[in-house]
Amino acid sequence: MQSVLLILPDFLIILLGALLARKSAFPRTFWSSAEKLVFYVLFPPLLFLSIAESSLNPSAAVQFLTAGIAAMLLAVAAARTLRLIVRDDDVTHASVFQCGFRFNTYIGFAVCGRLFGDSGFALLALLIAFWVPISNTIAVSALARAVAKQEAAGDGAAKRPSVLRTVLTNPLIIATIAGLAVNMSGLSLPDTGVRFLRHLGNASLSMGLLCIGAGLQFGEIRAHRRLIAASAADRLLLVPLIALAVCRLFALPPLETGVAVLFAVLPTAQSCYVMTAAMRGNAPAVAGVTTAQTLAAMATIPFWIAVVLLPLSGMVG
Repeated sequence: MQSVLLILPDFLIILLGALLARKSAFPRTFWSSAEKLVFYVLFPPLLFLSIAESSLNPSAAVQFLTAGIAAMLLAVAAARTLRLIVRDDDVTHASVFQCGFRFNTYIGFAVCGRLFGDSGFALLALLIAFWVPISNTIAVSALARAVAKQEAAGDGAAKRPSVLRTVLTNPLIIATIAGLAVNMSGLSLPDTGVRFLRHLGNASLSMGLLCIGAGLQFGEIRAHRRLIAASAADRLLLVPLIALAVCRLFALPPLETGVAVLFAVLPTAQSCYVMTAAMRGNAPAVAGVTTAQTLAAMATIPFWIAVVLLPLSGMVG
């Protein structure tokens, strides 16, 4: 019950976002703009400050990063095997593939702060900074190849987005690198600037959770229900088990194990749909997977918190 109560406020905000998107005067264009506001303006200051003001030493977190990235690379391999379990066309599989190893940042940080405090928050930000470029490269490359193969003729060929440009212009990467630079330089930030950035960051998590709810698309689940069910089971049950096993193999301390497992239990990112639509993949299938994983996470995240994360948070806090 404690684990349910811990996550309940965040999912109530998600459900409120779903209700507002369907029963209020806020049009879809409003939510699209709100998503951009959170991603480009509100959330980066939160990441920047969490790293800039932390006592985290990146060189001392090498083992944690190695374990976290190794676990997620195994998650990539697990997501690839779904095509052996459920038959579908190559573009659909390539579109859904990314949902097995990408993650919902806003849910992660909302839960991490309550479980593991500022130290855990900084560790999660560091892991995200390393995993985002890796996961984006894998996801973009796989989908571009599948779409290019399907649209191989002349002008119909898929346009491959620049992976390097996507990574270098990602505001989460920029904020993390800037935070690391300030942290390692020993510079002290002016109080006015810190308060300004903190106000922006404080607004990001609630707004981000509302946008998750607004983006849920229930009608897309039926069309590819077998693939969607397999993807949800893989992402929300198998991947956390993989992460826990890797953390035990690396003998990570409780705090680092808790953060790595928390990262693994998160449902996939809403941005998967946006990228898939832009690259002419099967966006409706991805919308269905995203919605199913987010809804199922309302049950699986409390389970993992109760079984793994609360004992670990008690040991470190």
